[in-house]
Amino acid sequence: MVDFDYAAALSDNIATLILLLLALVAGWVVFTLNKPPAKDAPVKVPIGIIESMNRLVASEAPWWHLQLRESLGSSIFQHNIPAPGGMYVICSAKDQREVLLDTTSDKPLHLYSSFDSIVGHKHIFTRSTTDPLLKEAKKSIVHAFSSSEIKRMNAICTKCIKEWEADFLEKIADTDATFDPSIELPKVVFKSIVEAAFEYEATPEDFELFTSNFDIAVREIAFRQAVNPLRKLFSFMIPKVWEARKCCSVMQNFAKKVLEAYRNNPNKSECNTLIKIVETKLNHFSEQHKTAELLSLIVAGFDSTGYTLANTLVLLAKHPEEMKRLQQSLLQDDPAQSNDHLKRVITESQRVIPVGAMGSVRLINRDFILFDELSNRKVKVPKGAAVFLPQITSHRDEMVFKDAEQFKPDRWENPTKEMVQSFIPFAVGKRTCPGQSLANAELFSVLSSILSKYEFELVTEGTLEVFMTMKYANTKLRAKRVKA
Repeated sequence: MVDFDYAAALSDNIATLILLLLALVAGWVVFTLNKPPAKDAPVKVPIGIIESMNRLVASEAPWWHLQLRESLGSSIFQHNIPAPGGMYVICSAKDQREVLLDTTSDKPLHLYSSFDSIVGHKHIFTRSTTDPLLKEAKKSIVHAFSSSEIKRMNAICTKCIKEWEADFLEKIADTDATFDPSIELPKVVFKSIVEAAFEYEATPEDFELFTSNFDIAVREIAFRQAVNPLRKLFSFMIPKVWEARKCCSVMQNFAKKVLEAYRNNPNKSECNTLIKIVETKLNHFSEQHKTAELLSLIVAGFDSTGYTLANTLVLLAKHPEEMKRLQQSLLQDDPAQSNDHLKRVITESQRVIPVGAMGSVRLINRDFILFDELSNRKVKVPKGAAVFLPQITSHRDEMVFKDAEQFKPDRWENPTKEMVQSFIPFAVGKRTCPGQSLANAELFSVLSSILSKYEFELVTEGTLEVFMTMKYANTKLRAKRVKA
């Protein structure tokens, strides 16, 4: 009689079952990766995962998306990146608006969480739309952007720009000296925003400390770690990660200093300043949360406006005939005409060089069936996808804007409905920029003040770069007084 080893047989059967399950999983993966896409699936970007991730966070990302739209022959496509729900790009403004205005769309928190690490906590720009703390913050902060508050803050901005004109431009005008507008103008806007909204007198050293530390922190935490998450896991071995964390602490300490200065200020403003609202109205917010809100609002308040001003001056210097026409309009005693002319210039500057070139990202919570005019077919973007909505692609859409790459302010004299709807520098929907009215007021005040007194010669064009914002880098302008 042969003894039967039940334990060995059971062990063999379990091993066989495990191998069978592994084979089934492997087969399912192979089948999923190789099965033909559905007829209504967006076209997929034909490059590998690593290259896709590197390109997505590179300075060339906006230009790459413009090239993909043309090379793929589609305004809707999918990145080859293993993200939950998939990662898609929608290029046309019409479809971008549909996503942005959809009440079920939200911010993909897994993509925005790196900014929480930088400022120290979740904040108004990274919380879910359904978060009750977001609703509390938005409901309170809206009072800081009433028409009377916009007027007050814009007056402070005007004061700061006139001080800069007297202390800086007037001294270098009609000399061989040059300046970089992407350094000087954000500096002025930073000073004015911190004073107007946070009741704090910022110094040039504050600006340098803030911006230099922000640059280092974002490059590491929001970009390098996005491509290589192992950098965070093995941070104890990587000096650049240590440096980035130190920079985060420096910025957070600056926000704490601003908040503490407000608390110790015996002459607090009676107005609805942002810092007053953060300190007195956000009752459910911790100390760490308040400093994170301050930090995120400071960043949002100065960089996009400062770089839009800089970009506009460079574009006008590159097109001296446009600058001359605008200056003649500003010097005439016809405010309505000069305001219309300046509005066209600002709009065209924001269109051709959108500072938020990569636009918004949304997590969609329903299927979107969209008609792709480039490929002439219906396309389905599935529920759960993260969707990029680049401003550069909607603002430079040749189907909407003739000669889309060229700076032509006069195109806005009689814009078409499609042009107006394709221009979305502040996004639309529930998560639109809360400070856009202030930004627009500052753009008008600063440019009208500067250009009514000075004209600018392009000495060195520099290059367009994208790091958080799109702006000219290493540009050199020479100022000359406008002759009466």
